Formats: sequence, C-alpha cells, structure tokens
Amino acid sequence: MVLFSSSYKLTMEYGFIFSFTSIFLFLILRLYGLPQAVLTALLAFFVIPHHFSSIAFHFLLITEIIFVGCFFYKGRKAKMFFVDALFWLTIGLVALYLINHPYVKGQALYFQICKNIISGFLNVLLADMLLAYVPFYKLFKNNRVNKNSVSIHQFLFHVTLISIIIPFFLSVMTNVWTTQRYVKKEIMQQAEKNMNLIVEDIAYLNKDGITEISLQNEKLLNELNLLVKSHRSSEYDIIISDYSNRVYASSSERISVHDVYNWRKNHSVHQMNSGFYEVLPNGNEDYPIGKWNKGDYLFTGELNSVPLKFVIKYPISQFQNKIYNIFLDQFKFSLIFALIIALLVQIVSNLFMKNVNQLTTATTGLPQKLIQFEKIDWPQIYVSEMKVLTLNLVKMGEKIIELFRESTDMNEKLKKQTDKLKHSEDKLHQLAFYDVLTGLPNRLYFHEFVKSLIQRGTSKHIAVIFIDINQFKQINDTLGHVAGDTLLQLVANKLLTLHEDHREVFRLGGDEFVIVQNVNHREEVNHTLEQMAQEFAEPFPVQRQLLYISASIGISMYPEDGKDLDTLVKCADIAMYSSKENGGNAAQFFDKSMKNKFEDSLTIENALRAVIDKGGFELYYQPKFCNEKVTSMEALIRWQDPKLGFVSPGTFIPIAEDIGLILQIDEWVLINACKQNKAWQDNGLSSIPVSINISARHFQQDYLVSLIKYALDVSGLAPEYLKLEITESVFIKNLSHVAGMIRQLKELGIHISIDDFGKGYSSLYQLLQLPIDEIKIDRQFIMDIDQNEKKSLLVRSILDIAHGLQLNVVAEGIETVNERDILVQMGCDELQGYLFSKPISSEEMEKFLSRDQVYS
Repeated sequence: MVLFSSSYKLTMEYGFIFSFTSIFLFLILRLYGLPQAVLTALLAFFVIPHHFSSIAFHFLLITEIIFVGCFFYKGRKAKMFFVDALFWLTIGLVALYLINHPYVKGQALYFQICKNIISGFLNVLLADMLLAYVPFYKLFKNNRVNKNSVSIHQFLFHVTLISIIIPFFLSVMTNVWTTQRYVKKEIMQQAEKNMNLIVEDIAYLNKDGITEISLQNEKLLNELNLLVKSHRSSEYDIIISDYSNRVYASSSERISVHDVYNWRKNHSVHQMNSGFYEVLPNGNEDYPIGKWNKGDYLFTGELNSVPLKFVIKYPISQFQNKIYNIFLDQFKFSLIFALIIALLVQIVSNLFMKNVNQLTTATTGLPQKLIQFEKIDWPQIYVSEMKVLTLNLVKMGEKIIELFRESTDMNEKLKKQTDKLKHSEDKLHQLAFYDVLTGLPNRLYFHEFVKSLIQRGTSKHIAVIFIDINQFKQINDTLGHVAGDTLLQLVANKLLTLHEDHREVFRLGGDEFVIVQNVNHREEVNHTLEQMAQEFAEPFPVQRQLLYISASIGISMYPEDGKDLDTLVKCADIAMYSSKENGGNAAQFFDKSMKNKFEDSLTIENALRAVIDKGGFELYYQPKFCNEKVTSMEALIRWQDPKLGFVSPGTFIPIAEDIGLILQIDEWVLINACKQNKAWQDNGLSSIPVSINISARHFQQDYLVSLIKYALDVSGLAPEYLKLEITESVFIKNLSHVAGMIRQLKELGIHISIDDFGKGYSSLYQLLQLPIDEIKIDRQFIMDIDQNEKKSLLVRSILDIAHGLQLNVVAEGIETVNERDILVQMGCDELQGYLFSKPISSEEMEKFLSRDQVYS
C-alpha cells in the first residue's frame, strides 16, 4: 500500500495534490517498528517521480516518520497525533516553506503550506484511529501488539478532529468542483457573448467590405486596438490575429502587435467544448500547481467578413486565487471553530471523566469495603446514564451486604462439606491406588511407579520381580475364601518387610505380587530373593493350621529385557511361568529362550484357534489285537499345519487344555470317530468298538452325557461300539460328582476305560466303587517286562486283580515280540503298540477291519 499510494496520489484540478502514504507508514511504524517503516519509505523512492519537489516531499515524509519513531523508541507515552503535530508546526513548517517558495508566492504559498500540514494531520489521525479500532493484534501471535483499548477521552478526541479536518478536505474539493463548473458554464457563456459583440463591432468597421488585411494599414490597426480596449476586462485578454497567427490587436501586456501568437506551441491542449480549450504549458511537471498557475482557458473564433481570428484568454491563476482566498477565509473560521469545539469537548470530557473517576474511586475495592461494612461516599452524578448506573451500584451494594451476611453461615457449612470431601478424596485415592485387602499399592500404582522410574532415568537398572503363590487355588477351594484372604494378607505382611527406599512392593490382584527394585548389579536382586526365601521358610498360620507356602518367581531387568513397562511386565510374566513349569520353588531370570518358547506356544495357540474354526484336524486309528485279530481300535487326533508342519499331540493338547479349547477338540474327535466307525460297519467291515480319549475337564461340566447322546444319535452308532478312555486325574476332584456322571454314561450302554493305569493317582477303591469296564496298563510298566522281574510281577498282579473284577485289560506300547509273548502268557486281553501297528489313516484302517485281515 505504501508503494501504491506513493505512485498514485489524489490529483485534482488546478494542481491540488493529496498524498496518503504516511497513513500506511505510521501503521508499519507502530506494528513492526521504526527500521521497517524507514526501509519501506526508502523503497518508495523507486516509484515516485524523480523531480526536485517530489523528492523533497518524500524526504520530508521520511523525516516525519523518523521524528515520530524516535519519540516512541525509548517507550515514551504520548498520542501519536500530538507528536506528529509537533513535527509539522516546527520542522515541517520550515521545510514546506523552503520547498514551495521557489514556485509560488503570497496566498498560493500559504495555501500549499496549510494544505500539506492539514493533510499530514489527517493521515496521522486516520492511522491512529485504525490502530485504535481495527484488531491488528489478531494478526500477531507473539503478543507484540496489545489488544484494542479505547478510552472515552480518546474517542471524543477522534470525533472532534475528524469533524474539523474532514470538512476542510470537502471544502477544497467542493471549491475545485464549483470553480470548474463555473468555468464550463459561466465563462463559456461570457466568452461567447463577448465574441458576438466583437464580431458585430468588426463587421461595423468593415462596412466598406475590406477583404484583405495588412499590418501596414495603420488606420485598421488603430481601430482594432480601440475595439479590443473597449472590450477589455481584468478577467480576460483579447487577441486578434490573421490566419498566420500574426497579431493585429491585443489587450494583453505580454502579447504585442506584430508578434506571432501560436497558443498550441509548447502547450498541452485539452478541448473542453467547441472552440473552448484548456491550455497548460509543457514542462514544470514536478510542481503541478505552478503549471496550472501559468495555464489559460482559451475561447477561439473566426471572422467570416475579414480574414481574421480572435482569442479570448482567461488566465487560470485567477481561479486558483479565488480558491486560495476562499480556503484561507474558511481556514480562519475553521481554526476559531476548532478552538471552540475543542474547548467544549474538553469541558464535557472533563465533566464526564470526573464523574467516571469519582465512580471508579468509590467502587475500587468495593467487595472488601462491603465485607468490612465501610461507609461508601457515592458521588453526585449529573449525567443521567451515569446517575442511573450509580443508583444501581448502590442497590447492588446493599444487596451484596445482605448476601455476605447470609454467606457467612453458608461458608461454615461449606467448610464442613469441604472437610468431608477431602476425606472422601483421600479415601478415593486410597481405593484407586491401594489394594483393599492387603493395603499394598495396586496395579495402577505399579504402572505409574515403573513409568515414572523409566522417565526419570535416575536408575541404572530396575528389577521387576513377579511373585505367584503356588497352589493358592487349591488352598482357596479347600479351606474357603476367608482362609485365602488371610493367607494373602500374611504374604503381604511378609513382603512388606522387604520394603525399602529402593524397593517397593505391590499386589497386582489374585495371588500375584510384584517387587520393583532399583539396583546397580544383579547380585542385589539375589539378595532380595534370599530375604524372600527366608520369609517364606516359616509356615503361615491360617485357621489354626500351619501352611508351608512356596512361590513361582520371575524377574525381568531394565533396560536389558525391555525399555518400557509393557515389555518388562511381559518378560517377568514369562519368567514366572517358566519358574512354575520347573517346580515353582525357584526364581527365574528372563532370557530369550523363554521368550522363544512362549512365542512358539503363542504361535501354536493362534494356529490352533484357526484350525478349530476352519478345520484341519485328521483322525488316525491304532488297532488293538487279541489272538492276532483286530478286536478294537483307538481314535487319535493328528494335525498337519500348512505353516507349522506336523504338530505333535503332546505339544498342542496341553495348550488346548490351558486355553479351554480341549472341549471343542474332544467333541470333534468324538462325533467324527463315531461317524467313521458307523460308516465302516455299514460297508460290511468288522463291527468293533472305537476308543476315544476324553479330557478330565469334561467331568467339570454338566453336558458330557448330552454330548455322548448327541454323538450316538447323529452318527447312528450303537452304544456298545463306543468306549471312553479317561485318565486317573479325573478322580482327584469331586469324586462323587465324577462317579455319578460315569454311572449316567454307563446307563447309555457305552464302555468306560481307565487310561494310563498305574501312572497317576491309582486307587483300587475306584475299581471297586466305579462301573469301570477296562483298564489300560501304561507303557512304562510294559517296556522291558521280559527283563524286569518286578515289572512282570506287578503286571501279573494287576491282571489277576482286574480279571477278578471282570475288567478287560489292555497293554499299550508293546514294541517287541518278547513283550508280546510274556503278556499273552499272562493272559492279557488286548494288545496295542507299534509291534502290531502304528497309528494309521482311515484308509489303511479299513484293511485291518477286513474280516480276513489278521496280524502276522
């Protein structure tokens, strides 16, 4: 905007120019600073005309900006308008005189000086108003520009100055337009009237009909000069010349008879109407008002009766002088009016501000005065609006005093409520970050504590020690939850003895505890483990019983095992489960092999879930023989994964037990084995029972009997051709419930076999009490039976007892002929093992079921 306003100024008729460049320079000065404003002004040098007056005025503009900027540079407080006014009434006034004096004199000089000073006042006033009312602070994010804050005094000041300065400009523009309109209308009519009179007089002089005119005709020249003088006026000059521009008569002192007068030469001509021209001299472009001062309005005409033409010339300077006179007269009255208005505004402002200041003084610290019941001296206000405001404040003060009295009692009540809330807050904090049962910090506290240690980075190493109480579920189930809670409190108290500044104890939930310790070396962790072992060496008194408790402990180290909370917790958890798998009475530090094992287990678990949903298991069968004939078979599940390859049942069955998928696997095996056996029978193959291994978990559910019924119904298999193999671990929990379920299964007509007999919790009482049909002697009793006399005697005893109880006996895992022969000699009912056949696919099993197929 600075460059634009410097290039294009407001130019009016008669050379009156107004520039608004300083408005934008003042804005840059106050918003960005003096260096930026001066730099912008210097850049404007490249777009202004390179004449003396233009350069001088622009240099004066830069001086103005520097003057105002230097005043505010040290942080002095003042109105920018008054600082700029000081400049114009001192430096600016002298500079304007020196710049304009070479071109104009007298009233024109006074006009130019006054016009430029008032223009400067207007520019700084507009800039000041823009800074006051336009929210420039929104454009700056560094709070460099303060938010707008306009006082009433400042607002009245702006309104007063605008009401004085704006009419000045309107007056100048109105005078210019009025004069121009007067020229176009009045002067043209006057010139045309004078032309007609001159034509008539010349026609009278030429009554003899002279057609040739000569400068040697003294009589004619005298008559023409007398004619011109008779029409002479101070407002215009009359020049009569021939067609070659030779002057015959002239009322102008600067144009003489016999001169050649060519008004188009060295002039710029603008035709305003037919025969009426605006003629300005060429050159003098740097000072337009001086150029117009030397210009003329010309009215031209020709005489048809004689070869002459005439020109009526109106000097433009007379119209400029009229404008100057009008302006200076108005300026005098404007100054008087401005002084009167300023005085009135000052009186009104002082009166209004006095009331405001009195009201401000009265209301300063009003709440404190009201609280202390001080007497307030309210001012006498004469402004009606302020008077209403004061009355409202008085009423409000009285109401507040009343409310203060009422609030005293309320504050007492609130104080009591606050104390209760504080107590509740402390209690909520306790509930949020501490375990209710043991009083130890809880899982949330543990997370925040470890994260804080890691973020502070003050610890060289951090040990996260996970502790899981062994056999806690059995104790809880056997002795009850009250006993379990008591045990947890005792464990917490033991662990609290380990609490130190560098060691914190937490309870995560259930029977899981954790110790977080700042250490420099791993040996410090070993010392903590030794202390813990000493604490757990003593028995725990619970319900008049002494319980010896052990714990599975896993440790992860920061930063070796992980650099964030989740990784450390995961690694400590893996190490703890590794400890549990190894007996649960020794601490395990995490290492990568544990992670690999855990990840392998997790991979199998994920693949196992997918194969159950989408399918992918396959049933193999291992036949059982008696007298070299197939008498029954065992259905065994196999899994060939596309990515993992062959996965052994010994690998994925325990995982399925842990994650609860074994029930779905057993159901799939049961239904498909029954369907396959029924299909073979329908195809005319041997009708023999199929044995299916059932997990002990089924006996903890209530739908095993319903599942067996469903499998028999959906397959159509007769109950006598289905045999369920269960392990001795089934009888550990709730023997009466298990016995009832077995009786219900027997009522369906199926057979029950105890698998791996003698390997687990063998009890002859179970053989007496339960309706068992068969026992399977485990491989560990069969292997090398021909070479081990004790094994031979034990197996013979089992056979004698089983046969005495009319139970079928199956020996599994037979791999040598000698093992087979001695078992046959002992009278074992059925034989099974790799000696006869490994587990085979259903297609190969059909061959064994052929009526003529026997073992050979």
